[in-house]
Amino acid sequence: MKSILNTCQPRPELLAGSFNPEVFTASLGPIIEYYSNGRNLIDSIYTNADLFFREATYPTQGLRHTLAEVFGRLAGDMTVPAIHRLETAFGGGKTHTLIACTHIAFRGTELRSVISDFLDPALLPEPGSVTVVGVAGDEVPVHRPRGDALVPYTLWGEIAFQLGGERLYREVEDEANSHAAPGKTYFDKVFASRKALIMLDELAQYAARLEAARPDGASQLAAFLMALHGYARNHPGIAVILTLASATDAFAKQTERLAQLVGQVRGEEMSEDDALGIGERALKGVASVVARDAVQITPVQAAEISSVLAKRLFVLIDRDAAQATAEDYRQLYIRNSSLLPDEASSENFKARMIAHYPFHPTLISFLNNKLASAENFQGTRGVLRVLALAVRSIWQKKLAVPMIHTCHLDLRSDRVVNELLGRTGSSDLLFVLNADVGSVDTGTLEGGFSNAEIEDQRNPHPEGHPLFEYTWKTVFLHSLVGRAEGLSSKIFGLTEAEALFSVSFPGLTPTQVRMALEKISESAFYLRFEQGKYFASEEPTINSVLARIRKTIKADQVSELLEASASKVLKLKKGSSDPFHI
Repeated sequence: MKSILNTCQPRPELLAGSFNPEVFTASLGPIIEYYSNGRNLIDSIYTNADLFFREATYPTQGLRHTLAEVFGRLAGDMTVPAIHRLETAFGGGKTHTLIACTHIAFRGTELRSVISDFLDPALLPEPGSVTVVGVAGDEVPVHRPRGDALVPYTLWGEIAFQLGGERLYREVEDEANSHAAPGKTYFDKVFASRKALIMLDELAQYAARLEAARPDGASQLAAFLMALHGYARNHPGIAVILTLASATDAFAKQTERLAQLVGQVRGEEMSEDDALGIGERALKGVASVVARDAVQITPVQAAEISSVLAKRLFVLIDRDAAQATAEDYRQLYIRNSSLLPDEASSENFKARMIAHYPFHPTLISFLNNKLASAENFQGTRGVLRVLALAVRSIWQKKLAVPMIHTCHLDLRSDRVVNELLGRTGSSDLLFVLNADVGSVDTGTLEGGFSNAEIEDQRNPHPEGHPLFEYTWKTVFLHSLVGRAEGLSSKIFGLTEAEALFSVSFPGLTPTQVRMALEKISESAFYLRFEQGKYFASEEPTINSVLARIRKTIKADQVSELLEASASKVLKLKKGSSDPFHI
């Protein structure tokens, strides 16, 4: 079994500790600014198109599909859709897709040598032949700004300004400044015979802010989008890309941010409930127009998430090793199929392991379906931070593992603990982590070892793996989200089969992991098993109480108590006709 230490090569800056995952969380605005004014306000990995395509971007199916249809449409192909909506699911890709479109629209044929994995070079436009509009919906003003400077404060005004500068804006100024959606004359003037790429990002935030600014704001936005879509469908050389999440996706995890945005527009403090109500009302009409007119594309499919993450963390991954490793795992799963979920030994799961390598699919599922549900975890950005720290720790410690599992997250690291517990709102569980699993402050506890460490010392694994710490750590990590709902939550805790699947790997069998799980009821202070799930609780178990009693009673006290009890029993028996009467 080959270790990932020998089959993968992380980015040098990651091993050096200078890797910044924030580099991979760009926005569209600075890229438009770079091409418009030459100002570089963001890392060059985004403004340098060659670097962007070679180093920062994985050619997902959704990205390739979007590029093919957008640039096919710009080339005059009326058989492909004119309007696309990017679905903002976990895995990112929305902003990368918009930036990829921006680079290709501006530079076109100049990128022929780096674009073959992303787009048919025949569809590349000539540089300067496409006019690009990129609007961030959370930034466009919704009130007339003060002063003499020309600052568009309607979406249609901003589009006109980006298409033709101040000259064009002045030509359509009355409509551009009006709060009412413009008509056909506006579209004929601003588009004329141009080839135009229109990208409207964060429409949900814009709709909410516009509705907060005036009662008919969102309905006028819906009317404008309907007219824009109709014009684009009937005119060659115009492509529209927009991002609009559902009300749940757009606001549920960002109610505080939404309240700030709406409050700024209203000039007063807004409660999160009131802001959410405005946002949901604003989205109704807009979402209806978009759902009817736009083709929906998911930039990153679930099966591609690991490839996207690996592209950002590694410079080399041995794909032959991935095949061999996945087969070793599959054989382990087949031998232990009765203990594991049905999917474990399937060919489909083997393919998933190959695609996710060097990350085990259960780790990605944990990050995707559980941790990313925490509001402050920040989705893909949070996942990148955690994985970067995990990879660096494994290489620093020279940990020979076949794939990276949840149990390999280094909870002895301050940074990792702060990242996971802080961003999931679980800092109050730190004492549980130190006592039962082992973490940064475990050494300060009486005895200096966690309960999992003690069990590993008593029952050492034949290959030296910290079996109990790995297993109990996994239970703890699966308890960080869904705590408010408890055992009724689908994301809180995990079953025995899920734990065996998550922890075991060639060299560490499901049977061994099950033994470690069974020890929880005997030795853990805060981990427990109830209603079919293993989880961590703030409430101590009986093991904790008994341990404290043992620590407060000395051996000679126990001997004295036993002697006194025995003496009492003998006296009572001698004075009683009934030996069982006390």
